[in-house]
Amino acid sequence: MSIIHRWYAITALAGLVTASSAGAQQSYPQTLYWGSGLIDIPVAWVSPVSGDFSLGFSAKTIKGSRLSSGLGIGQGINSNLALSASILGRVELGLSLYSDDPEWGLFGRALLLDEEQFRGRPGITGWIPSVAVGLENVGPYSKIDRFALGYHLGASTNANPTHPHVADSLHQGFSTAETVYGAVTKSFMLSQLSKGGPNIGLSFTVGYGNGLFSDDGGLGSAYAKHATGGVFGGVKMDLYPSPHSVFSLMVENNAWDYNLGAVFDYRGLHAGVYWTEVGAGSAPDSARVPYNYSKFAFTVGWQSNALALLRGNVLKDRIAELERQKQQLLAEINARQQRVAALELEIDRYQAQSLLELEQRRAQAEQELRAEREALQRLEERLRRLEQNTPPNEQNP
Repeated sequence: MSIIHRWYAITALAGLVTASSAGAQQSYPQTLYWGSGLIDIPVAWVSPVSGDFSLGFSAKTIKGSRLSSGLGIGQGINSNLALSASILGRVELGLSLYSDDPEWGLFGRALLLDEEQFRGRPGITGWIPSVAVGLENVGPYSKIDRFALGYHLGASTNANPTHPHVADSLHQGFSTAETVYGAVTKSFMLSQLSKGGPNIGLSFTVGYGNGLFSDDGGLGSAYAKHATGGVFGGVKMDLYPSPHSVFSLMVENNAWDYNLGAVFDYRGLHAGVYWTEVGAGSAPDSARVPYNYSKFAFTVGWQSNALALLRGNVLKDRIAELERQKQQLLAEINARQQRVAALELEIDRYQAQSLLELEQRRAQAEQELRAEREALQRLEERLRRLEQNTPPNEQNP
């Protein structure tokens, strides 16, 4: 392989690694139930690298423990586990487990328009948002509500000895399977708006959905007093305490009420706390249904890339090769700088002499100096490109 081809291969690899790292900065945590998003709403975003995955566990306080069919961490706690993965930066697919019986639902999202393709373009084109469509609760459990509640384990019979999952009386009117939604999201850094602006990220999302976003099971105001008919929206603000951490503040309306939350992410490990249904107020002591009172929730999760985990050693070797190339360039630059200094001294000597026969030698030295400076400039430009495309050493944060 020629030097030029080898250089292009190294540059392409470094660009891919850098793009992956930059894409991770533009990220969203797991929602309480259905993949990436804010607190309880989806966003028009898919992790940009194939193989990126996210594993999230959430729990919410709910009165009336008989309705709390979560993953069994305690009475009065409704818990959920979700796993999702991205494909080609355009599709997110996942599975949500919301009961240890178990009860489950699939979910997915397709990114129709990616704002990153337009970012940096002049005029209004640079502000085109991302657009996505998705599905939630794809599976047999069509009676669940927005908290993934609705079923209990029925008694076995001779005809059906497998303990069937039975919707309770409160949820007979729900039909939330194959919930369809659409979402629009626009994100940007405040530093992009003005020179010297703060390093703070903002994103705005608005969308509409049926099923889990609009079906109240015929309960009306007993289900939610602030329903929007399926319209949802939210805002996220990202702060960056260190190069490897993000602190996010979120506020949203999930088509039923307002939710507030905060999430801290460090190298893909994240934890969040939420105050949901803020507008519903406190629950009466006699409450036996999970609606119309505020609740608290938390999440913990992990985001990474399956291919990077499998090929971590290969990636480290390639980064080491990039570092070796950098050191070679630095050594050659140093040699060129010494040659330039020597030529400058020689020219100074010639300029101090008035002998005609030295004029040609002086002109030749100046020509050599120009050639050396041009070569030095090309090397320094290559070094800048290499430093820009070399990812940070994960072993030395």
